[in-house]
Amino acid sequence: MRGFLTDHCPVIIAVITALEAIVTILLFVRYIKKRQTIALLMAVVGVGLLFDALVMALGSFMPNDLLRILSRIRFVSHGLLVPLNIAICGYAMKWVDIKMTIVWIITAAVCILGCASGFARVLELRDFAGIVRYVAGDSTPVWADKINRLLSFGTVLPVIAAGIYVWIKEKTPTFFLAGALMFVFAALGPATGNSDLIFLISMFGELLMIFFFLLYSKKENEYDY
Repeated sequence: MRGFLTDHCPVIIAVITALEAIVTILLFVRYIKKRQTIALLMAVVGVGLLFDALVMALGSFMPNDLLRILSRIRFVSHGLLVPLNIAICGYAMKWVDIKMTIVWIITAAVCILGCASGFARVLELRDFAGIVRYVAGDSTPVWADKINRLLSFGTVLPVIAAGIYVWIKEKTPTFFLAGALMFVFAALGPATGNSDLIFLISMFGELLMIFFFLLYSKKENEYDY
């Protein structure tokens, strides 16, 4: 499997990028039709993941200076938008008033930390498996690395927890699967000794996460916000 991933990495990323674009567009369409805030937030998270994938997909076709600028934007947008998963959890559990206010305060705080982490990263150019990209170098501040780990799992675990609640209350596993599959694929690289392929393996999880977000937004017993 590792050989397949490394041999076909550019093609795999291109396919994932195209699929993320389709799902993100469908989420925006869902918002336009139903005016669900949760669908809008899911679509915005999709935009962040799509931009991330697009920069990696096109990295080998652009000058390094341009790639560096876009990579900086990629890290900042990732840190700014992915924490919206926390707010999405609040809407999925149908929280309102003070509960939702608290959720948004937490979300905003994590967004600010994620944005700061993106600016603080020291970028290094790397060419691996046919993908040219900038990564966080060893001289990146420790606090920025810690925040990145928080973004990797700390914004997914709430989706899993909220997903269990939603599954029990609404009899649909889709929201739970969005978080669970993201978590599995994020952990799969290190668990199998393929830490150098985390950037690719986790992309499968990101695609599945927004796909199941889309399925959840289309559930029959939906609530409009």
